[in-house]
Amino acid sequence: MPDFKTKLLLGAGALALTPALTLFRDLPVGNAMAMPPIVTADEEGAGGEGGEGGGEGGVGVPSSYALGSTDPTKWQYDATAVIDTYIAGGQAQYLAATADAVKMQTAIEAMLDNPTAQTLAAARAAWVAARPAYLVTEAFRFYDGPIEAVEGEINSWPMNEAFIDYTQGAPTSGIINDPNSKVDADALAALNQKSDEADVTTGWHAIEFLLWGQDLSATGPGDRPASDYVGGTPATDKRRAYLKAITERLVRDLQGVATQWDVSAADSYAAKLKAMPPREAIGRMVNGIAVLAGSEMRSERMAVALDSGDQEDEQSCFSDTTRQDFVYDLKGVENVWYGTYPNGTGAGLDTLMRHLDPDGAARIDAAFADTLTKIKALGDPWDQVLAASPDSPARKQAEDAVEALGALATELKKAGPVFGVLVQIPGI
Repeated sequence: MPDFKTKLLLGAGALALTPALTLFRDLPVGNAMAMPPIVTADEEGAGGEGGEGGGEGGVGVPSSYALGSTDPTKWQYDATAVIDTYIAGGQAQYLAATADAVKMQTAIEAMLDNPTAQTLAAARAAWVAARPAYLVTEAFRFYDGPIEAVEGEINSWPMNEAFIDYTQGAPTSGIINDPNSKVDADALAALNQKSDEADVTTGWHAIEFLLWGQDLSATGPGDRPASDYVGGTPATDKRRAYLKAITERLVRDLQGVATQWDVSAADSYAAKLKAMPPREAIGRMVNGIAVLAGSEMRSERMAVALDSGDQEDEQSCFSDTTRQDFVYDLKGVENVWYGTYPNGTGAGLDTLMRHLDPDGAARIDAAFADTLTKIKALGDPWDQVLAASPDSPARKQAEDAVEALGALATELKKAGPVFGVLVQIPGI
């Protein structure tokens, strides 16, 4: 597929230059509001393009997701059950992510108490097992939700591993080998991406690197020895303290976000979301999944890596579990659209769409089915896909998945005018 990735990346890059939109706050449904000509969404709800805050390469969050109209009868629907399901689902997903991170923390502490090949393997397995519950929560990103304040501490990538610890050819590199550096949680959080966005010091991928080390194998993940955690030297003692501190920090950050999704707490984000005009809430829901599928997954995580062919551009490169990231990120998108969460199934966005636009709902169903099939068909591990020749079946499958994500995101964007909300997807 000549020029496929180049065109995709040029489109996303050009869009990143587009100024953030400024829209007027929504009036209650049924009130008339004239749309000033400066707004790039017309009266019938055709959404203009722009970037999304909170994600890599985003260019801002609009002041309102609700489209305006001079027709007081437009966009009359009851979204209460859909919003309530979303809020309860968000809390359930963040609680599950926190619980699985705590299990990982327990396994890491057991390894630090007795560093052996077996306990290190168990800690790695716990990291892999904890990731899915977090990955599905990424559908709650890309708007002004509570994750945005700490997401950089939780899941930043790609990372310059030499900023943390030794790497091939640099045995004394990194914070761990610097006698003047501190490895308490606050000090490490203060250093996170301070001078360069690749200087990641905390979160899932810093923990991943400390568990696996660099991935120098063509056929498997990193292979850090358990002896790296046997205390008694300045470097091993510091590495032990570092891993313990950032694991505790990750759990604390996730607990804080989960608390914000408790609708019974008066000052929580969930309570504020429930009190918003319904189309403001619906706009956040649609943008979260549309940006994740159409920009973050499609461009940042898949197309960029396919374009470069560089293992450093894959998200979970140390453990070789990047394909899992794609599967569960898409599951998060599916959860929000269909209302399927750890606490059970309820009214999803599809419920509204089937009422407002049955044909549009059918198109989105078909796009979901196609995308799910193509994501499941991706080669594993992802670094071998990146290393494959451009005309190989593995690369063709990956590019098909990129196109399927674009098609899904396009259909989700078309749903915006049906719901009366602005949907902004960089590159689409």
